[in-house]
Amino acid sequence: MLPKLIEIIKDAGKLLKNFYYGSFEVNYKGLIDLVTTADLEVEKFIKNSLKEHFPDIPLIAEEGAIALNRPPQGLYFLLDPLDGTTNFAHRLPWFAISLALMRDLSPEIGIIYNPLTEELFYAIKGEGAYLNERLIKVSERAHLIQCLLATGFPVSKIMEKSKHFMIPFEEFMIKTRGVRRFGSAALDLAYVACGRYDGFYEAYLKPWDTAAGLLLVKEAGGEVTTYLGEPYDPFKDTICASNGLIHDEMLEILKDKHPEQFKPFRNPLPAVDVIIEYQGGIVLIERKNPPFGLALPGGFIEYGERVEEAALREAKEETNLDIKLKYFLGYFSDPKRDPRFHTLSLVFVAEGEGELRGKDDAKFAKVYKIDEIPWQNLVFDHASILKIYLNRRKENELKGLAL
Repeated sequence: MLPKLIEIIKDAGKLLKNFYYGSFEVNYKGLIDLVTTADLEVEKFIKNSLKEHFPDIPLIAEEGAIALNRPPQGLYFLLDPLDGTTNFAHRLPWFAISLALMRDLSPEIGIIYNPLTEELFYAIKGEGAYLNERLIKVSERAHLIQCLLATGFPVSKIMEKSKHFMIPFEEFMIKTRGVRRFGSAALDLAYVACGRYDGFYEAYLKPWDTAAGLLLVKEAGGEVTTYLGEPYDPFKDTICASNGLIHDEMLEILKDKHPEQFKPFRNPLPAVDVIIEYQGGIVLIERKNPPFGLALPGGFIEYGERVEEAALREAKEETNLDIKLKYFLGYFSDPKRDPRFHTLSLVFVAEGEGELRGKDDAKFAKVYKIDEIPWQNLVFDHASILKIYLNRRKENELKGLAL
């Protein structure tokens, strides 16, 4: 079957190449998920060709696919006529056709073709993996810090749960030579198979994205699992592919990063912030530590310490003022406040007396009149806290006038 399948894919590649250098229409499957007339026409061409030469083998293809309640059984084809549609739509020359012949959950033949570079990757189960008829093998780099990885972000999820994908990405960025994100999972897997990348990971890929690449990596001597280290098949929702030598290191990072179970923020730690009224204005400090900018004096509550004690201590340590608490403003919790700790802050309003001087975690402390507060320089959620405080103060003043 392989020679005929390669012939079909190469002919489809010529069609795709003509679209790329010619014209095509772009439509939307979702808010940012695209489909072009090239996707549809190339899929139609391959579908008709497969039906002519292999009429008894059904085809599941991306653009014509329906929701699969369960994986098919027996022989069938999985096809992505254009993996990297967004690249293609922007005339970025990085996309491929991916075709796999499946038996149940296992690929028997895998073909990935980039028509612009004319690189044809293919594999037959048990017979090795090839690039343009040259046998390929995975890399031999054995330590993650020496390796180059690839990944991708799922268009259907990234706008809902960006932190679920950015946090593992950041961790790999500081533990490798780099992480590339070129927008074609099929080519990423092919590049792992030929040793250009040392590993690849991604969540929520579709079966037609990974089926051919799965076989290529395995036949080239690599390893492919889920994030949890389970055997991978194209119907699983996470994939980790590598040269095998760095697989355990990759799984150590990914094993608790499955987007469905992963909590990107720690449970909130209790902290206090203090709005200090002083000489007709509000005291703000310039922070010594990230995030840098202006903030209300405050910090974490120590074990065994009463909240009021913590407020007095933190305000005194950072401003040098003698502090008298006036009232409790409220609780504030925002995951964006501090991703390291997702701080739950208890905010007090206080009066300050004495000589104002920045100390401890404050580079300096300064009093700002209300109409002089540099709102754009405030960090955390302190701008919204101050606005609530000002509204509350205005309400209290109006009540006082009414009385």
